[in-house]
Formats: sequence, C-alpha cells, structure tokens
Amino acid sequence: MKRILTGPRFVAEALRSGARQQVHVVYVHEGDSESLREVRMLAEKGKVRVEERPRAVLDDLAKGVKHQGVVAITGDYPYVDMAELQAQAGPCPLFVALDSLTDPHNFGAIVRSAVAFGAHGILIPKHNSVSVTPVVVRVSAGATERARIVRVTNLQRTLMSLRDDGLQIVGLDGDGDTSIYALPEAPQGRVLVIGSEGEGMRRMVRERCDLVAHIPITGEAESLNASVAAGIALAEARRQQLAAGSAG
Repeated sequence: MKRILTGPRFVAEALRSGARQQVHVVYVHEGDSESLREVRMLAEKGKVRVEERPRAVLDDLAKGVKHQGVVAITGDYPYVDMAELQAQAGPCPLFVALDSLTDPHNFGAIVRSAVAFGAHGILIPKHNSVSVTPVVVRVSAGATERARIVRVTNLQRTLMSLRDDGLQIVGLDGDGDTSIYALPEAPQGRVLVIGSEGEGMRRMVRERCDLVAHIPITGEAESLNASVAAGIALAEARRQQLAAGSAG
C-alpha cells in the first residue's frame, strides 16, 4: 500500500534512509528554494524520479496536511520485527512500549523524543493503537524516518519475554510507587511503558512491569500528558545511561 510523505524535511529524511523507505516518486511544485534543491539532489542520488505537478494536485495528495510544495509516494512504513530490533539494539537497550495509545499527535511527539534521547526502538500493539500516518510523521519532525518501530501482536507477552531477557520493565503512572529519578540501575536494558491518554496502562500490562514509576510534579498540575511524560522519562533514562557509562 502506498504511503504519502509531505514536506521537504520529511521527504529528505526518507530519501536519506535509502532502500529502507522505498521512495517511488517525488512530486514538487515549481520553485527553487534551498530545501527543494536538497530534495532534488537526494532524489537524483537515490535514482528517484522527481516530477513537477500543480499545487492543486499536491493539495489533493496531501489531504489537508501541510506539504510546502513537496509530496513523495513511498511503500508501506518499514516496521521492523522484534528479533531484528533486539539484534541491532546491542547489550543495554532502551525501548519505549506504548499501551493502547491512540492520539497521533502524542505518538509523533513520543517518536521525536525517543529518537532525540537515543532509544533503540518503539513497541506498539498491532490492534487498537496508533500507527505511522502523515500526521505522525509531521509531528515527529521526520523522526519516524529514523526510528525503529515494532508492531507486536501481544504487548503483555512481549514485555514478559523482554523481562526474561533481563530488561527492566518500568511503567509510567501518576500513582507509581517509585520516582522516575530513583530507579535502580538497569545494566541489561530498560523498557519504558506508556499507557493510553485516558485510561493509562491496562491492568495486565501494569502487572508485567517490574516497577511503576511516577514523575514528581507540583500540586498545581494534576497530571502530564503521555508525550510530555515520555519525554521526561526518556531524558532521565538517557542521563542514567550516560552516568553509568562514565562510572564504568
């Protein structure tokens, strides 16, 4: 199934990734901006054809998503499988697991944070969950084109398997017993589990966690949304990784 990417920055990211993204064609509106020149250069390097089209055609392809004169047609989003992800992640991975998250804006923001803070992969359920869409690509500022995202059939089983492999499973919840800043070391890696926007983690997923952690906030704010909480937790996980590396 074809996938639509919109905007010069995001199309450029896909072209840089090469065969992984399978860009078939790039449509552009006439112009000679620096970003458009970069897209043309990357397309030429990757032997991807570039065709000029009227703005109305690009508007129709983008279906309301801002495109800035550039739209690309690609193949399906290149999700990876769990075995491939673990093999590429190395000895102390950091994963993010999203339990029934449905808001594409939250998903895009989490993907952006995950890439920014060096997470090795993102796990999402195949059913009743977000997937990579043009909105997610745009909100992530193109980070989807660099992220490794796995769609799992059963998130609970996947978490159990990762825990058996020695990874520390940490759920995020405002009622968690442990502060995110007081987590024990995770020498074999960690999975941060983020629940849905309204209900949080499902009971069975929560039970698969080794720890349920909260982010300390003042009494003036009742809670943080999923993407903000994920960004804070990822930043802290990255800080702990760097501190452990310095100590070693």
